[in-house]
Amino acid sequence: MTNTEIKPPRGWLRILFKIPVYVARMGFSGWETLFGLEWMLLITTGRKSGKKRYAMVDVLLFDCETDTYVIEVGFGKSSDWYRNIQAAPSFEGQVRRRRFRAVAEELSPDKTGDVMINFVRRRPAYAKSVMKMVGVVFTTEEELRRIAPKWTLLAIHPQN
Repeated sequence: MTNTEIKPPRGWLRILFKIPVYVARMGFSGWETLFGLEWMLLITTGRKSGKKRYAMVDVLLFDCETDTYVIEVGFGKSSDWYRNIQAAPSFEGQVRRRRFRAVAEELSPDKTGDVMINFVRRRPAYAKSVMKMVGVVFTTEEELRRIAPKWTLLAIHPQN
């Protein structure tokens, strides 16, 4: 299953997914690090409304040498936040207490496989549970490398 086939959550599950956004907007960004995770709050401009829109995504990788974060477009290219970034390429991001303007660049399929394997190696239980929640199940790294290029990963480049 690719992330373009995964349906965004509805009902109570949607509310559950929004809780980290509300917590971060209240000024408590970074609490997820207590559990060994790292999330990015995306603040985009609505492509239709022009209003600020918020989404929370997993940081799969941070390259400190290039100051680049890698995130997954978890519910595919039809995700509202992804479409907002396509319409207005400069957006805001926040990781922990660091807030910045940013632009995004799509990763190549080869790089996507490398990043996903690295993510699973660093956080195996979390990675597998999140992937299972969206219908992706694998048993070996070879299997993961084969299916990973079907997903969309973005390199987020802070501008300040």
